[in-house]
Amino acid sequence: MPPCSKTTLAQTLTPTMYCNLDLLLDGCFCARPKPDTSRVALLIEGFPRPHHPLMEFAKLLYMLREYGAKATFVVDWHDIRERGLCASVGEMMQLLKHNEHEVAIKFKTDLCSAPRLRQHAVEALHFLQRVYGITVVSAKVGCCYPTASAALQPLGVTVVDGMGTQHVVRDSNDVLNDVEVILCGCRDKQCVCVSRVNDNV
Repeated sequence: MPPCSKTTLAQTLTPTMYCNLDLLLDGCFCARPKPDTSRVALLIEGFPRPHHPLMEFAKLLYMLREYGAKATFVVDWHDIRERGLCASVGEMMQLLKHNEHEVAIKFKTDLCSAPRLRQHAVEALHFLQRVYGITVVSAKVGCCYPTASAALQPLGVTVVDGMGTQHVVRDSNDVLNDVEVILCGCRDKQCVCVSRVNDNV
């Protein structure tokens, strides 16, 4: 076995090699799309929680309007399928639509095989369009991102897991306080629906 050389990597690189390496790295970094940090997305997951008070929901919409913010309300497909025909849920959905907030669908991770995911997505899209008149363009799946994206894209739905800068809160008894904390911290940014977080300004 030959003895280890004491020559370092820096000693073996010529100035020309350094120059070419710098150009290569510079090209790689320049080619990467730079995220638009002026826009953030606020996602409220688990909406609507059981027995969500309409008065609290009205206060939430008022707060978003006061801050000039738009939010994405993420509904669980299995949950909305069971409770979606409730009158209070329907009223909240209509208010979301009227105030131009976004509704996204969250699918359970065990649906991440492409055919099953696509089947449930078709059912979910039809349900929300028929019952509330809401067109869904965003979904969260939490797994198998490339497969899920390929399954949903033909339906006009984009998988938004990890897209852009997101602030996520749960629809809980503390949702008003949680949302206000985020809005206060984003005063210098534009809070938009998640489907628009990567739009060109």
